[in-house]
Amino acid sequence: MFANPSAACRPYRAPLATLFAAALLATSAGCAGGLDDPDRFTETPSASCAPGTTGPSILQAQCFGCHSTDSKEIGAGLDLQAAGLPGRLYTTTSSSACGSVPVADSANPANSLFLKKLTASPGCGTQMPPGGSLSAADTACLTDWLTKGKP
Repeated sequence: MFANPSAACRPYRAPLATLFAAALLATSAGCAGGLDDPDRFTETPSASCAPGTTGPSILQAQCFGCHSTDSKEIGAGLDLQAAGLPGRLYTTTSSSACGSVPVADSANPANSLFLKKLTASPGCGTQMPPGGSLSAADTACLTDWLTKGKP
């Protein structure tokens, strides 16, 4: 009946092997890690920024010492490390010392408290970062970053 008698006893394994390979590929394809902060995959340098510099890279270098997820108690409760920036700045209000206004002004992002705090006369409180000031290029980069992130 069969040319190979042992072939009659073996089940046809190709569909099972194909299904297993497809499942393995589906679970292991894509980026390593999660998408807790999808902006980090799409952040493109602005024309206002120095080569290799972005708004988030300036925040990390200049602000995370006081305004990070781990140290937000020090920096007036303003967490600049958590996901959702710059859009989250438009829904975050300042301390009562600064009038409890939104940190970023959606009507005029370039006139936001966030950017005013980078100047020598911020209008309330002290200039950021403490002990110095950002370069004109870094300030322009942050201004562009905040304006482009307007919700």
